[in-house]
Amino acid sequence: MKSENQIKIPTLGGTSSTKFLCSKIEIKDGMNVLVASVNLQDSLVYIAKNFNCNIYGVHELPNIVISAKSEITRAELEEKVKVKIMSPIALDFEDEMFDLIISEGILSQYKKTQILKEFYRVLKDGSFIGIADFYWKKFPVPTYVREAWHIEGGAIETLDEKLKILKSCGLEPTFVQDISDELVRYYSKFKKIIQTSLKERRFSKNEFKEVKRFKHEVSVFLEQGGDKWMGYVAIVAMKKNL
Repeated sequence: MKSENQIKIPTLGGTSSTKFLCSKIEIKDGMNVLVASVNLQDSLVYIAKNFNCNIYGVHELPNIVISAKSEITRAELEEKVKVKIMSPIALDFEDEMFDLIISEGILSQYKKTQILKEFYRVLKDGSFIGIADFYWKKFPVPTYVREAWHIEGGAIETLDEKLKILKSCGLEPTFVQDISDELVRYYSKFKKIIQTSLKERRFSKNEFKEVKRFKHEVSVFLEQGGDKWMGYVAIVAMKKNL
């Protein structure tokens, strides 16, 4: 059971980025939709409430999946949504199973060719993937900014590089729009949560280490000019034959 004093980390995009991506794609009744997202429970609930689809959510962290399942049950959406502990680079689904994939905030956590190869495999020909992901607005990126968002095994690139990678993996971008305002809202909310939590409770050594890391990331973005380099972008791409 979670402690009442545990920091509730805000989810990047909430439902706004999910809603935005879905508005750029024609979603029909009966579609099979795969959701791989940092804000998994919010994305799943939004799609399930607004579209008559068969929805599958995946995340490799058990606590994220458990939270998503609890929210799905609370919203009485179990018949429309299935959630599994699963890595997006090793999807346990048949080839060309999905009519649509929604991926928010996770591409940069993995080697792009690995995760996009799996998305390509399970996506039907001519179908779409909606992506929200980090990118560098300009280059070179200062070391202190790059280190704040260092992801072991993953990478962040410029928008041109990201689009080039998508094309090389058989995913042709049809829509691209900067949505970096999502980062401003996210980190502003995160800052308030951290400040309040530091006043309200005492942390263990390991907890404080995590809070310190979060606080540094927030500070780099909001107070040290990180927003000039770090961006967030929405992309819709269509699967084409390689």
